Amino acid sequence: MKMTSTIPANQPDSRQVQGETDRLPGMIEVNVIRAQDLDQALEDAIAIVTKTATNHSIGVLVTRTGPGSYVVRAHPAVPYGLIRQQNSSR
Repeated sequence: MKMTSTIPANQPDSRQVQGETDRLPGMIEVNVIRAQDLDQALEDAIAIVTKTATNHSIGVLVTRTGPGSYVVRAHPAVPYGLIRQQNSSR
């Protein structure tokens, strides 16, 4: 399982931040090889990104980008407190 995180563009560089909540990722890419790893990987990513989404009062969007590949991100189009899922049109 591979997870990659990205700090949202509207947050300061990690060298400049003071609090731990400022360093939470706003986006995580989840890539799994074994199907049985997918649920736990997505749950973990959603739990992390939800902290950022809560700090910004927005929701979480989970996008399937391919077999075993997802992007979990805090997204302003999703109402606060909700998690939405979509398939990429690629």
